[in-house]
Amino acid sequence: MPTIDYRLKDGQRVSGVTTIISQNLGWNKQQLMYWANQEGLAGRNHRDTSQKAADAGTIGHYLIDCHIKNRTPDVEQFKTSPEIISLAETCLLNFLEWSKGVNLRVHITEINLVSEIFQFGGTPDCIGYISDKLALLDWKTSSGVYEDMLIQLAAYRMLWEENNIKMSLDGGFHLLRISKEEAAFHHHHWHSLSDAWEAFKAALELHKLHKILKKKL
Repeated sequence: MPTIDYRLKDGQRVSGVTTIISQNLGWNKQQLMYWANQEGLAGRNHRDTSQKAADAGTIGHYLIDCHIKNRTPDVEQFKTSPEIISLAETCLLNFLEWSKGVNLRVHITEINLVSEIFQFGGTPDCIGYISDKLALLDWKTSSGVYEDMLIQLAAYRMLWEENNIKMSLDGGFHLLRISKEEAAFHHHHWHSLSDAWEAFKAALELHKLHKILKKKL
């Protein structure tokens, strides 16, 4: 996905949720270093493996997006292997099975939002009704669920509710995770992520302080 140019009403540019989290939290670096080391011990290039997983996730996200928007997908544009396409298609099938079970009704997808109060931007994957309750949905291709994912969800909720005060997310947070190797489907739900929101505010403050300190150099 291309970088979004998030701006306040006065034209001031602000950083996005993923940028703020990635630049100011290092909680998952240890897991990434361990994974890269294991790939090396197995004789694999961790960059090749990482790219393979990212491609599967990107295409899976694309297929889900096409289904939601009633568009015909064109997987040939990705110029990748049948194995990757198979993983992406499995992702879609698992999503369809899950969405039928919870009676998912999509309200809107990938809407660019900006907080005038906290001065940051973000683009949630999906806002939709699950069992008749409005909820935030996000899908990840990952080997696990990590703290930064919860922080991202909490930030997205604040963005949505600041811009849609009459449509609170009573259905909570739904993370749809596809494992990298087997494309196994996992659904995680949280009703509240208040601690994650506090963590994001701390990261946002660090982000602002970093900019101030950088100007002093």
